[in-house]
Amino acid sequence: MQKSYAQQFFDPETVVESLIEELIEEAEEEYDYSDIFERLEFYLRNPIDLNKTDEKELNELYILSPFQINELLNHRELSGNFISIYELQAIEGFNDQSIQRLLPFVSVSQGNNRAKLKLKDGTHDLILRYGRVLENQRGYMVAEKEGQSVYLGTPDRLFVRYRYQLADKYQLALNMKKDAGENFFREDQKRGFDFYSASFFIKNVGKIQNIALGDYSLQLGQGLSIWNGFSFGKGSLVQHVARQNIGLRPYTSANEYQYFRGAATTVKFGKIEVLPFISYKRIDGTLSNDSLSFSSINVSGYHRTVAENKNRKSVSQMLYGLNLVYNSNNFKMGAVTFQTAFDKPMLPNQQLYNAYTYKGQQLTNSSVYYHYTFRNIYVFGEGAYSFGSGFGLVNGLIASLSHQLSLVLLHRNYQKDFHSLLSQGFSENTRTINEEGLYTGLILNLSPKVEWVGYADYFSFPWVKYQVDGPSRGYDLFSQFTYSPQKTLNLTLRYRYRNKEENTVLNGPANKLENVIRQQARIEVKYDITDAIQFRNRFELIAYSKETVTKEKGYMAYHDIVFKPLQKAISGNIRVAGFKTDSYNSRIYAFENDVLYGYSSPPYHNTGLRLYTNIRYRVKRNLDFWLRYASFLYEDKGVSSGLDYIAGSMKSDIRLQLRMQF
Repeated sequence: MQKSYAQQFFDPETVVESLIEELIEEAEEEYDYSDIFERLEFYLRNPIDLNKTDEKELNELYILSPFQINELLNHRELSGNFISIYELQAIEGFNDQSIQRLLPFVSVSQGNNRAKLKLKDGTHDLILRYGRVLENQRGYMVAEKEGQSVYLGTPDRLFVRYRYQLADKYQLALNMKKDAGENFFREDQKRGFDFYSASFFIKNVGKIQNIALGDYSLQLGQGLSIWNGFSFGKGSLVQHVARQNIGLRPYTSANEYQYFRGAATTVKFGKIEVLPFISYKRIDGTLSNDSLSFSSINVSGYHRTVAENKNRKSVSQMLYGLNLVYNSNNFKMGAVTFQTAFDKPMLPNQQLYNAYTYKGQQLTNSSVYYHYTFRNIYVFGEGAYSFGSGFGLVNGLIASLSHQLSLVLLHRNYQKDFHSLLSQGFSENTRTINEEGLYTGLILNLSPKVEWVGYADYFSFPWVKYQVDGPSRGYDLFSQFTYSPQKTLNLTLRYRYRNKEENTVLNGPANKLENVIRQQARIEVKYDITDAIQFRNRFELIAYSKETVTKEKGYMAYHDIVFKPLQKAISGNIRVAGFKTDSYNSRIYAFENDVLYGYSSPPYHNTGLRLYTNIRYRVKRNLDFWLRYASFLYEDKGVSSGLDYIAGSMKSDIRLQLRMQF
């Protein structure tokens, strides 16, 4: 008999929302996080059996650190199968907070409950989404003139998502997307949607662990060579700086660049896993005037203007390679080699900061990665090499110094001529290149109700960067205190200090570097009023300073009401926020709830109010409808810039979504 504790402690949707907020809280850019939500929602409906799970499956939750996963599997090996889920409390490295996060996604079974799978037993999931900005934006109001760009399509955003899932064995995924400003079944988009994605994924067929056909993603090692999709940066989940090698996965996101298109499979021979992969797709390259080369890769996926459409799918990318992994108890080692080829050379603009940027038509990469657990210490790392140029190295450890205290160390060294077009290694930069740094983190559990986490990250950039005309350095300090006196109340205090060097704003023959300091302080309280209503309050301060610029400051405060009564048709949440900052430099980011699979962290800047409401109505058992209205109301007129400019003082957005499950 299988027992899941998902419903006993939490509303499942709230659990996923809270976890995703914690995962992406430091993200300062728009990214499609639907893949994370989809993965977590699947395990809410199909809890992981702790008596049958493995490292790869637990990695997919993004909840446990590598050290915790290793301790859980060792506990099962030494003590036998779990009898109760409460055995987690006896495992080294598991505190109340990590157990609370994990409970909704796991179960404990006794015996073998496997039944023969039939295609008719699979589930179908269809989502239709519509959205748009309600105000008139400049790009839709002007006629195209010489030298003036306009949006060719309508401001409507359209998204269609279909899934067929048969347990964890088979999955078929289809995505179709039209961004605002793109045409739809007309002119340059006669096929309708701008982006189509399809994948078919099979798991556990004899020695074949998985097969992916169509679109897929790879997450290997510590991300120095290949990593598609979401990866952890710096934030309160200190132990997650160690990438969790997931390997091959189906691609289910709506991001228009972070995927491969072709075929891949993982085959297991004893302790050896072999993963060959091949991909061919057309990507957006910024073409030269003669169209014989391209200077950069456009990853936005926008095809709204004549210029953007000129570069649409203008470059072909062919990629193939092989990944090998050796597994032995507490030790894992892997190696990957692959080659990327374009149909025309990549020639970046001739700027000083591009002196060591990749140039050419063909690139070969190779890396070796590992992780090893010895008693209470987990060590990990990867060494990568781009043939004919430089290397990248990252090594780290997670150590449980006592039941209350854990230490995290990570050192990275990415040479200025290390080239990896598909990497997402841990870094201060947006790219894994031209950086050396040392990250130190601590997690202190003072009691089951009190936790403190902090880190210090010191980094340097040996070569010049964009808007940094010389070698530079900086550091990032973080401290967070969490107090949960009871399950219905949570208090968080946070402080962050960042210091980086940038060019001065003075005009002269040569730019000098000066310190740019950003300080943020936050207090947040979450408390349950009733079983159905939760209040969330946050107040955040920011201070921004640059030596030759007037110091800036700002604040943001919001009040959220979350309404989710069990067994009721209507649920939702409302936010009322006020903010005041001196400019965009002193902006503050805040996570926002949205329709299912739609999350964001927009910047709050200048002076104004932010209001949004997100309502879900359960029409019947397998039919749900969402309505979201959100608005920024600014003190001054003139919102956004360029083709997105709005002449008034308000920018509002609406989203409608329908979900059918059958």
